[in-house]
Amino acid sequence: MSSLSQDVDPPDQVRNPREIALRALALFSVTGLAAGAPRDDILDWLTNESLVDQLTPSELAYVSSQSPSKQEQVNASWRNEALLVLVWALGAIERMPAFNEQCNTEDFQGVLPPFADISVSEFINGATRRSDEVLNDLADELLDSHWEARDAQIHGSPVPAHLDISIIQERHHAINWVIGYNGLPWDEVTTDT
Repeated sequence: MSSLSQDVDPPDQVRNPREIALRALALFSVTGLAAGAPRDDILDWLTNESLVDQLTPSELAYVSSQSPSKQEQVNASWRNEALLVLVWALGAIERMPAFNEQCNTEDFQGVLPPFADISVSEFINGATRRSDEVLNDLADELLDSHWEARDAQIHGSPVPAHLDISIIQERHHAINWVIGYNGLPWDEVTTDT
């Protein structure tokens, strides 16, 4: 194999519904903890449902920490916007809020176990996802909006009112993972603009 071929990024491959469902459940536990759910309950649920290994190393450290920092709490709570994209990608919710509108976290309880009337195995095994075309369209839209917001910041201009860069950053991260951007794992996904 030539060194040139080793430097080429792997082709994007949209994640399958099972992968997205597992990632959504892991992320739901992280955001639940940030929202105030008892740590022991979260850890027990993850263990009982054999989901602990779905947490990334940074998520496991956060969920396991008895005293996460304020910044870790804030970062985990912002992951709701990423979770929104995962749940939307699965078709579990229809509406993607505007790029300046925070998601309604109560929507997750209506579609995700342990709150929804569906078991973890039913949720994972019954998962479907939106088409590649629809997912790639959202990825393009988020890329363009993220670039518009970053460009405004770089040039010292106000970010357009229809955009919130924090919301877009999280959603862009999630959709890039969903579409398999450069084949990167969750914690390493970039949001290049």
